[in-house]
Amino acid sequence: MSGPTTWEFLLWDNDPGPPPLPVPRRLRLLAAVRTAQALRVLRRRGWQDAQRYLRELRPLPLAAGLRPSDAVRLARREAQPCLTVLRMAEPEALCLPRSYALATYLSVLGLPAEVVVARQRSSIGGRFAFHAWAELYGEVLADIPGVQSGFTVLQRVGCAHAVRAPEAEHGPGAVSGSGAEHGPGAVPG
Repeated sequence: MSGPTTWEFLLWDNDPGPPPLPVPRRLRLLAAVRTAQALRVLRRRGWQDAQRYLRELRPLPLAAGLRPSDAVRLARREAQPCLTVLRMAEPEALCLPRSYALATYLSVLGLPAEVVVARQRSSIGGRFAFHAWAELYGEVLADIPGVQSGFTVLQRVGCAHAVRAPEAEHGPGAVSGSGAEHGPGAVPG
């Protein structure tokens, strides 16, 4: 291996196809700035206002029209720059700010990523654990790939203006971006 792609073997990407489209530096910078703003909204004003920020975000047309498999590959490639922004803005970030930052960053680029908030299916001592992760076309990003199996989804929040590929739909009962299936109060930690 040689050149700037020598590290790419570390990515969880076993698709032998061509690499996803490159993201220009100025778009990465814009996505980083909007992600930092979103994290500030989450920290200062709470989850309710943070959801509104993500839903009302105006994405760039960079990733519009990508096949879901190519979009997921691009999202996995862009996770590292986003998580770098997160570590600078929120060094002690838990699952909600981490997944929210990733969904925001990817949404700015035009990828219809969502924050998934869920409750653990089994209780420990009568208490349930909550968790959040980012998804794109049903694929978990920057978390344990099988995390979905141990949790019941309470809420999905995504950018209302992001364009989804026509063949990619959620499973039965999933409501994208509305947050209507979960009332206020349960925020994962």
